[in-house]
Amino acid sequence: MNRMTRTALAAAVAVAAALTLAAPAQAAPTLDSAKQAVDARIDKRLAALKQYDSTIADAKQLTAAHKDTLTKLVADQRAGLTALKTKVDGETTAAALRTDAQSMVNDYRVFLLTGPKVRLTAAIDTELAVAAKMADKQPGADAVKQALTGQADKLLAVRPGADADAIKSAVTPIRDAAKKAHTDLKALRKSKK
Repeated sequence: MNRMTRTALAAAVAVAAALTLAAPAQAAPTLDSAKQAVDARIDKRLAALKQYDSTIADAKQLTAAHKDTLTKLVADQRAGLTALKTKVDGETTAAALRTDAQSMVNDYRVFLLTGPKVRLTAAIDTELAVAAKMADKQPGADAVKQALTGQADKLLAVRPGADADAIKSAVTPIRDAAKKAHTDLKALRKSKK
């Protein structure tokens, strides 16, 4: 072998060795940064759940049954996400981490479903209480009451899952009913004056 061939061969071996040694070194920070990103997303969900606890506590007209259901939902999600965060921190492969990230979204749906459950249930229960108080004086209040009856229970029955569009389709008509009830009650109050 001539000197040039030996030098080229040695350079190729050195580059291959460097790439082989560098690959695991680069993979570890990438996996670690991915873990940090998933942890940060879990932390955002945990912070939202804490805020939902405050919303539940502050909702004066929330029925006892709805309050119990929402309190349990938030507590269960907090426990599940906390356990998932521990699992994420122990993952050793990108595939397992990807599965955990999907679980974080699909199994909990904190922003897409839990938030609306808390806010809309509180709003619906409040609107039902207002409609009940107005029913004697305002005949239109009964229509509002009928339109909202059962809506919170229907909302609380929606389950998280991978199909975000199906969840949105289930929540949207309930949100629309709550908005319409709010508008109708506001109009009834104005007409009373």
